[in-house]
Amino acid sequence: MYFQNISTIDELKKAYRKLAFKYHPDRGGDTEIMKAVNAEYEALFKKLNVTDANGQSKYNLNDGFREMIDRIINLDGLEIEICGSWIWVSGETKKHKDALNEVGYFFARKKKMWYWRPEEAKVRRSSGIKDMDYIRHMYGSETVKTAEKKKNANQITA
Repeated sequence: MYFQNISTIDELKKAYRKLAFKYHPDRGGDTEIMKAVNAEYEALFKKLNVTDANGQSKYNLNDGFREMIDRIINLDGLEIEICGSWIWVSGETKKHKDALNEVGYFFARKKKMWYWRPEEAKVRRSSGIKDMDYIRHMYGSETVKTAEKKKNANQITA
């Protein structure tokens, strides 16, 4: 409906950015339209993001997502979550604060979470503080399995 003639993840992300710029409620757009755009984006992303037998993406996720997740995926005790075009990190972050800061994550004091976002997702003007439940609801949420979670899952099934 909103995404036409999309055949790659790069094209999908580019189209999503344009639609988010046009329809995002913080920019005067409509909440219901943005929800529909997000739902369609998620469905197309899952369709286009084909994985191999090991669960690794066959596509190189642009905007630095893969690289930024790979930089912290092996730090124990972290919860990594993708919401829209931002990566949010929670869990046992205190012991990893120097490592998170060093690789380019920022601390959101009011949320008590770390985040990373591509430069084009930088908010120029905020319309108020949004809690994580609001963010998850508006942009969707996908939890990234860390090495520790994969290891525990393998132990449970073995």
